[in-house]
Amino acid sequence: MATANRSNLSRRNLFAVMGLVVLCGFLFLWRLGGYSLFNITEARQAEVARQIWVRHDWVTPVYNGKFYFDKPILLHWLIALGFPILGVGEWAVRLPSAISAIALVLVTWLFTTRFATQRTALLAATMVAANPFTFALGRTGQHDMLLVFFMTAALYSWYWAYSTGQSFGYLLFFGLLAFAVLAKGPLALLLSSLIIGIFLIWVNRWQKQLSSVPWGWGILVFSGITLPWYILAFQANGWYFINSFFVFSNATRFVSVNQNQSGPWYYYLICLAVGFFPWLALIPGAMSWRSLRLWLRLDYWRQRDSNQQIGLFMTIWLMAVLVFMSAAATKLLWYVYPGIPALAYLCAQAWEQQISEPRRSLKFSLGFIGLVYALLAVGFALIPHLVDQPILQSTGVTSILWLWFLLYSAATVAIAISLLRVQPVWAWLISVGTFSLFALTVVDPLLPMLDGQVLGGRLIPIARALQQETCKECDRDLPAALGVTWPSLNFYSQIDRIKRFKKPCEVQTQFKRVQRLLLVTTDEEMQLANLDLSGYQPAYVSDIFKLFIIPPDDELAQQQCRFNQSKSFLKPESDATLIQSFD
Repeated sequence: MATANRSNLSRRNLFAVMGLVVLCGFLFLWRLGGYSLFNITEARQAEVARQIWVRHDWVTPVYNGKFYFDKPILLHWLIALGFPILGVGEWAVRLPSAISAIALVLVTWLFTTRFATQRTALLAATMVAANPFTFALGRTGQHDMLLVFFMTAALYSWYWAYSTGQSFGYLLFFGLLAFAVLAKGPLALLLSSLIIGIFLIWVNRWQKQLSSVPWGWGILVFSGITLPWYILAFQANGWYFINSFFVFSNATRFVSVNQNQSGPWYYYLICLAVGFFPWLALIPGAMSWRSLRLWLRLDYWRQRDSNQQIGLFMTIWLMAVLVFMSAAATKLLWYVYPGIPALAYLCAQAWEQQISEPRRSLKFSLGFIGLVYALLAVGFALIPHLVDQPILQSTGVTSILWLWFLLYSAATVAIAISLLRVQPVWAWLISVGTFSLFALTVVDPLLPMLDGQVLGGRLIPIARALQQETCKECDRDLPAALGVTWPSLNFYSQIDRIKRFKKPCEVQTQFKRVQRLLLVTTDEEMQLANLDLSGYQPAYVSDIFKLFIIPPDDELAQQQCRFNQSKSFLKPESDATLIQSFD
């Protein structure tokens, strides 16, 4: 009998893993290269990685001829390693994030099976996968998904070691945490230390834990992974690296607002409600005044066995991320994403509790999800009446809005049926299926449709033309741009440095030189700069973007230069601003 039970359990585990792999493959790999890189962050990381591959310099990241120490090097390494295999394109840029997202889902399932039921593990894993946060970051080539995977796996490893006494778990924690630090800097170390420290103080086991951790081997593993690049970067670039990376990109961003990205104290509560939709609706139904008082009692948790303190650990994890990020001056919606795995566990545990002990709170949770689905359906139906039809028709979005209306209307009806029959498992399947179908329409046709009309795809033909016209083996040409700062221009043209003019007088000065000027700009930017190029026909045009080819020492250009010397000029954007990251 025991053998049969183990066989059935193994079979269920196999089916669960296969189902998760299929779901993740659909969400994170399907048509991963079906649309161009997003400006600014993703395209910039891609260009930095391309520079590593082209220059064969694996220590100093460079963007547009300038040192770029906004983030550590791990993502750029992984992208650059993919270029020889996958080509210089979207797949190679996004694959590290996609693989990290899949690994995050699987490691969440594996960890949760150790401390909860199989159903709770499956619920938690699907919640980590099927939400707007993971879907967006798992399909975008930026550092956050790498950070969250390695940091989450590190915290899972630590709690496993804490509850079992396995020294290997602590070493695994140090190694994974090192990769997290190499992914996005000291943030992972600060957050992990904060989470573990508060937890150990809460349960009054910090003294025992200090003596249980193999600190010598752990520090050796951590240092062996993280320090080589930091040491080499300092040797190659000196204090410029320290000031750019540690001071400006980390400390300054925490204490002062960067790129006008600020927000109120409740900013991340809104981000969680939107980014973790619809699963966050499960928490209120599982809460009660009695349970809150129980959770706040120190003696309650200190008397429990170490492997029964997982709920407290996840709560501290979530709250530490939420409070720490809310205290930072600079706020971006995905900064709170490191708390999502903990929130997924809490929501899955709440749903499991309501499934096992059906009560009124279950109907509240399901009813709330159904209500939000209904509001979304109504919203999608109203958008065509509230927004100018020419805009929607020109982008082809109207048909997709009606498709979303039908999708969420059907989901509302299905949730209502599951509510009447008290079938929470149905509601879970409906929610996963609805999000997956919604994601399908976003990946195709929405993003490819918008890519060539309002997103970065409009610039690709100009970038290809600039690549074709520029002589890289000689100094005959100067590729340049006025008002077009998108990093995708560098990446798709594969030109290492494109001169970004900040003032029209710089453009006019170039007219007097011996180089041929290849200028990418738009009518709006020329108007703002009082730059008249009516004497030239653009060599290439793509939507709003134009490529002008101006021969050297051109008399007409010099006349225009003298005419415009007294004109107002475009407000400059500093070099530092140009290379600042929005992530």
